[in-house]
Amino acid sequence: MIKNAQQNKLIVGLAADLIPNGVAVLQYADDTIICIEDDIEKAVNLKLLLYMFEMMSGLKVNFQKSEILTVGGDDSVVKKYAEIFNCEVGSFPLKYLGMPVSYANLRTSDWEFIVSKYLKRFEAWIGNAASMGGDTLYLILSSHRSLSITCLCGS
Repeated sequence: MIKNAQQNKLIVGLAADLIPNGVAVLQYADDTIICIEDDIEKAVNLKLLLYMFEMMSGLKVNFQKSEILTVGGDDSVVKKYAEIFNCEVGSFPLKYLGMPVSYANLRTSDWEFIVSKYLKRFEAWIGNAASMGGDTLYLILSSHRSLSITCLCGS
């Protein structure tokens, strides 16, 4: 449905000048991100398209759990989009599939929950695997901590 709407110029995805029709949908399982250019008319078209999807499929889009995110833009325009879709205004970085997503460079603090989650699982594995080589395992853990932070933070 979205691809048809793009081909008929009812909605325009992001980077349409670089990719034919632009990128409009990122989807995994039941998580969906829909990206459109800043155009109120196209947003109304998308809302109608989502309503038609609900009517045809019997599934519901939960707008109370959805958020509008914009890159730049005036607050009044952002509020207008939130009114159209009847949802809250979100902020970057957002978490998609457990990973932070942002249009700007992510701060070190944006990655801390991933590093701590990784270390918690790794430390549990260390505890289960500890034997006579416990000191070696601790050294591996120490090097993994620095590798995680270096790789994830880009330092």
